[in-house]
Amino acid sequence: MPLHPQVAAFAAQLDDLSALLHAQGDRRWSDRIDLCRALVADSNFAGVERFLALFEGPDSLADLRFGDPEADARLADCLSAARSFAERLASEERDAKGD
Repeated sequence: MPLHPQVAAFAAQLDDLSALLHAQGDRRWSDRIDLCRALVADSNFAGVERFLALFEGPDSLADLRFGDPEADARLADCLSAARSFAERLASEERDAKGD
């Protein structure tokens, strides 16, 4: 069964983010993003929850910088897009559950 278009778009965004992290030699965050992407690709909402949790607390994904202005700008764009997708999906999930 094909993924819902928004879920597929989120998975694609996670792919882009993972590719950037791998290209910058980051294993810590890329492994976590890969896990989220695998869950999302299996239509498992836990992937959305896990991704959003990466932005919580000190030393979160939001704090990551590479030290290269071009890579940092691309990272900011990827994170913003992926987080927007995840927040939209989480909101829709809450609305569907009536929370």
